[in-house]
Amino acid sequence: MSAELNVDRRENLGAEEFAESYVARRRPVLVKNALAGSSALSRWDFDHLRERAEARIVPLKTLSESGIKVTNQRLDDYLDGLEAFEKHAASAGSDRPSAPAYLHDIPLTALLPNAQEDLEQFPTDYFPAWYGERWPQFAQVFLGPTHSLTPLHFDCLLTHNLFFQIRGRKRFVLIAHDELKYCYPSRWRWCEIDVEKPDYERFPLYRHARPAEVVVEPGDCLYMPPGTLHHVRGLDCALSFNVDWHTRESAAQGVFAAARGMPLKNVYYNAIIALGLWTGASAQRLFPYYRSYLSYIS
Repeated sequence: MSAELNVDRRENLGAEEFAESYVARRRPVLVKNALAGSSALSRWDFDHLRERAEARIVPLKTLSESGIKVTNQRLDDYLDGLEAFEKHAASAGSDRPSAPAYLHDIPLTALLPNAQEDLEQFPTDYFPAWYGERWPQFAQVFLGPTHSLTPLHFDCLLTHNLFFQIRGRKRFVLIAHDELKYCYPSRWRWCEIDVEKPDYERFPLYRHARPAEVVVEPGDCLYMPPGTLHHVRGLDCALSFNVDWHTRESAAQGVFAAARGMPLKNVYYNAIIALGLWTGASAQRLFPYYRSYLSYIS
């Protein structure tokens, strides 16, 4: 059995200490108030999103045991439905709207083209300089109703993950990747176990897992090392974004993961980033080949 997963809670975590104490050691950390002072925390509300919505069509996901179902809707219509649901969610009346689907893992710049302007305190020095000022192109956004859920999984490219909370709260259950064998993996990166209501008769090995729970609040940043299993529950209507990123070492490991069953399409995306980090080919030059990952459903 592996050691229990501990998640430090830090403030004012400098880039050098972050790299040495957490990235190099593959330790998760919650950085409190990482975006303190950023106008995104007050500015990115439904009205702000509507101003930029126009007639934009966005993909919405419904996640279940059978897989991921995708539907499409105008963003302004989705926001109207989400707002109505949150307004009436506590009502027991028969006219209560059904829960909207989850706007999940779409490019941040597709929703907010000038997002970087509102993120004055963004810690760009947390990941390799190769990403530079182009980091928003690698970011993905999440918007969903109270109780929205992403079941236990790990990130499909085995990247490092910086997850930023803008509005609402999310509860993460984290499990170290070397405990995957206790979590009944399927379809490469998903797990069959429901960590909120584990069925120990069907999944007895889960008794050996050592999950850690973290609540991420507006302005916080959660760092998850490559392969960290995470189950995410929206405690409120929540807006978040994350950046999946590689170091030279994790990119190389992501390519070699083909030998461990990683889908070849995932290996392709890892190879693009590895090429940039190991040869110096610029993010601007390579991003067009990586762009489709931001809308990749796996």
